[in-house]
Amino acid sequence: MVFAVRDLTQYEEFQQVREVQQQIWGFTRGEGLYPPMLKTAAENGGTIIGAFDGAKMIGFLFGFLGLHTDRRIKLCSQTMGILPEYRNRGVAATLKWAQRERVLANEIDLITWTYDPLEAPNARLNLRTLGGVAQVYKQNIYGEDFGALGKGLPTDRFLVEWWIKSDRVQQRHDGLPMEPIGLDSPIANVCTGATSDRCSTSIDLNLDAPIVRVETPNDLQAIKKFNMALAQDWRLKTRELFETYFARGYEAIDFVRAGEVWGLARAAHNWYVLRLIE
Repeated sequence: MVFAVRDLTQYEEFQQVREVQQQIWGFTRGEGLYPPMLKTAAENGGTIIGAFDGAKMIGFLFGFLGLHTDRRIKLCSQTMGILPEYRNRGVAATLKWAQRERVLANEIDLITWTYDPLEAPNARLNLRTLGGVAQVYKQNIYGEDFGALGKGLPTDRFLVEWWIKSDRVQQRHDGLPMEPIGLDSPIANVCTGATSDRCSTSIDLNLDAPIVRVETPNDLQAIKKFNMALAQDWRLKTRELFETYFARGYEAIDFVRAGEVWGLARAAHNWYVLRLIE
């Protein structure tokens, strides 16, 4: 697929961003990014990048300057959205690498953002493709009625740290092969069932291996559609696991699909790789 990526500077473009966001998230009550705010951010160090199929905006990425916990200046990458029919075509990764390029030009070395840890495509993009890491878990930051995508579940999020000058990130940018690690490490949640009814039957909060894995669902939105109670169970059990292991000094460094390792027959199983920080 051929598409173009460019910085957005015109007010009309910021209005398009809002319209695309409302369409993606299923906002119906006026929610969404405020075009005057986008214009101000763009003129003061922020990044607003659009992806286009011809004249049609098919995705966007918005970030603004902020302060990290250590008081360093960073870019807060607030919102990225890709129209459903254009997903899994490299649009999201292209937008993120373009964002990195612009932030590096301003001599800033950190970009952060949040995402739902149960959304497998986002987890793969953020940790495996881009080389981000996460060691902070945030509970229900937008409530349980955050548009059609978020409706019905607490909006729990990982905080991703993307250290864009690191060797880890540069290797991803250069397309170097990254073999999964910890394939024989213990899994903190025992899971059974097929894709649609797969569930955690037990969790272990006391593993002490250098690397621990946590399984997550393959398709959260499909589970929500057919079995909201199961989706809630995934949310609450993985919340307890991630909060416990992060508090004990682990960080999420990768996201692996079993199909990449053992073949398509088991491709529906995903897991996070958590490594104990030395």
